[in-house]
Parts: sequence; structure tokens; C-alpha cells
Amino acid sequence: MNHKLNVTVLTPEFYSYGALLISGLIQRYGYNVKLQKGFDQKIEADIVFISLQSTIHLLNYQEELENIDGFKIVGGPVTLSPELVLECLPVDLVVVGEGENTIYNIIEFFENNPNPSGPDFKHLPGVAFKDKDKTIVTGKGSLASLDKHLSMVPENISSENIRGANVYLETHRGCPGNCGFCGVPCFFGRKVRSRPLEDILKEVKHFLRNGAQRIAISGGTGSLYGSNKFKNVDDDAFVELLREISNLTGPKNLTIPDIRADLISDDIFEAINKYTNGWVFFGIESGSDRVLKHMKKGINVDQILEAVHMARKHNIKTAGSFIVAYPGEEEEDFQDTIDLADELMLDDYFISIAEPIPGTDLGDEILNLSFEDNILFQKSQKYLKHDLSIAEERALDLMMESYIFRSYPVPMTQTLLKNLIDEVKSQGKHIKRVTELIKTPIKK
Repeated sequence: MNHKLNVTVLTPEFYSYGALLISGLIQRYGYNVKLQKGFDQKIEADIVFISLQSTIHLLNYQEELENIDGFKIVGGPVTLSPELVLECLPVDLVVVGEGENTIYNIIEFFENNPNPSGPDFKHLPGVAFKDKDKTIVTGKGSLASLDKHLSMVPENISSENIRGANVYLETHRGCPGNCGFCGVPCFFGRKVRSRPLEDILKEVKHFLRNGAQRIAISGGTGSLYGSNKFKNVDDDAFVELLREISNLTGPKNLTIPDIRADLISDDIFEAINKYTNGWVFFGIESGSDRVLKHMKKGINVDQILEAVHMARKHNIKTAGSFIVAYPGEEEEDFQDTIDLADELMLDDYFISIAEPIPGTDLGDEILNLSFEDNILFQKSQKYLKHDLSIAEERALDLMMESYIFRSYPVPMTQTLLKNLIDEVKSQGKHIKRVTELIKTPIKK
């Protein structure tokens, strides 16, 4: 059945899996749907679904969204704070939580009620809208079934590069972890829900037929696939997942983006070595047990050291992410992080300043932390000529050190140093804007 409504799904910077999923779902329902990346092409649609991944998008795309005609609906991780979305962006509706069921209800309602306004949706669960100056949230959308249809695949998927992959393929949802900086358990819940393997393989074949080559599996910590309980990983299910996908893609084209240091085993590492490109990405975050505890990370430094040792035993290349300037991080905590990064000698490092996501513990903590007490807004005395904050100083110091003590040291040139300074300034500017945004009072 072909309906008359024209729908566009817009993803601003890259083809997020959520945008591909929702586009395929709308197409399956029989509507004319166009998937668009970026704002270069004029959008002509009755309904525009906008998939937003980061809080900074609320600041970066205000003007572009203002120029789009049609009924505008936002979904994605930013909806952890629907009030903030509606405060910042000129949109009509926000999908709260998982969107598959809610989006179908919205389109059906829209088709039966031409030109609805926000208040018309007051009996529809899982949405938020403005009624005059007041934000109305009707609740969170129902959890979606993970027995999925096929996502829509854009013609230029082979040119997409998201940290080395053409697409991040969802294998499960939810994370029982409780990391204070992470939006995954807030958005998807703490119970792990895994997709049937046959559905995943069917979708992998679908992507490959349509031009994708390099696939990364997503869904939070990769090794939680098939697991029902935290700390009780189903090694067999995860190993089978890797083996079966690898049989389709080839090992060099399959990536495991992240894995927890406490959710590993020899069998898992052996499978990563055999069936993937041979890299593993640990969320290390800090070398201070005190800070790790404050983050609610659920791991300690000894577990990190053991995980990296095990990975090396299986000839796995290791990368690690580090977060600096977390609230409460003292100079001695940061030095512990420097020391740990030095001892680990990873193959690659990713360093970021703590970014508050609204709706997370970190977001709440930053909301209640004064600008004066936030080291992101305190001037560094060490790098006065570069006009850095203390948070940016720590990020720069760890970045510089990481090029020296990685497995293959990289000489620190003036060009590299300039690039690192530019990177920490860019991060600092971004996170300052987000911090100022979430600390601005919202009308409810």
C-alpha cells in the first residue's frame, strides 16, 4: 500500500544506524521516504524525521532546521532531555526513547489528522511538544522488538567512514553498566536485549549487497551480545556472532568498536583475533581508582592491566579511551592516568574532556557544579600563550604523552603539536557550549 505522505529522514553528519533503521521501517509501512545526509539538498516533505546523536547538534543546526519546511520531528540520543531539544530547536515534536513503535503511531495519526499541532498529540505516548510556553512530555515510548526488518541503505554507503567502518550494525540494546557519563543505559535501559542471529546475518548480507564493505558491530559493549546478566558473558553466543558475520565480510572488514575490561575471556580474544581485524577498544577512562569509582565505571586499574595483558597474549592490537577533567579529578588523579597510560603502551589512544550528556549522572553533576569550580572554565597557568583551561591542559598533556609511550612512538613535531592544541581547543569550545546550554534554565 502506497500512502500519499512524503517523509524525509535527515541525519546531519553521517549515516547513523538509527536513521537507516527508521528509514527502512517507514518504507516498510508503505510511505514514500527519502534518506538524506546533511543540509545541502533542499528538503520537500510532509514530515521530516531528524536523527540527532550529540547535544552539540542542538547548537550547531538551529539555523538549518529553521529553513526546513514540513512537520519536524527529532529522535535519537539527544531526546534524553526533550525539554532541552524543544528549547533549542525549531521543531514540532520530539520522540522520547526508542522510536520504532512511536514513529508508526505518529505517521498514522498525522495521516488521519492533516496539519496537526503539538497539543494534538497529547494522548500519544512517547512524545514531547510545546503547548504555548510549556513543555508536555507524554511519557517514554515502549521498548521495540528487536526482530527487525531491513534498514534502508544509501547508494553511497561505501564512501561512509565512521571510525573506519561504513556502518555500525546494531546487535543488541541495553547495558547493565552504570557509567555516570554514558547515555546508553539511560536511553535503552540496563537489560540486554539481543537480536536473533539470523536477523543480524540477513541484514549484513543486505548491507553487503548494497555496497557496504566494512562493518562494525554496535550496541554498547560488544561482548554483552547474548548475555542476560552483567558479569556473566555468553562467550559462545558472542563467538558465534563474530564467526558468522566474518564468514560474510571477511575478517579484515569486521570491527569490534568497544569492549569492557571486565567482560572478556580467552575465548573472546581468540575469536577477535581470528574473525575480526584484530583490534579491541577498551574504555579505560582513568588511571585513578578513586575517579573510576566516582564515574561508577565498575572496573579498577588492576582489571585494566589484566585485560590489556590478555589481549596482547592473543596478539590483539589494543586501543583505549581516556576521559580527563571529570568532576572531582585532582592533579594526583590525573598523574595516575598519565602513569597508567605510560605503563600500558597501547597501540592507539583516544582522549577527551568529560562531556556532560543531559539525563546522565555526569550531566546532573555538571548542572550542579558552578562555573568557578569547573576546571573547564579555569585558566591554565602552564599554557598561558595558548589560552587553555586546566581541563584542556590535561587533555593536551595526555595526548602529547600518548604519542611517546605508545607501542610505536611518534616523534612530536611542531605540526603535530599544533594539531593537538587545535584539537583540545575544539573539544573545550564544544563542551563549554554544552555546559552553558544545560545550565541555562529551561521553561517547563
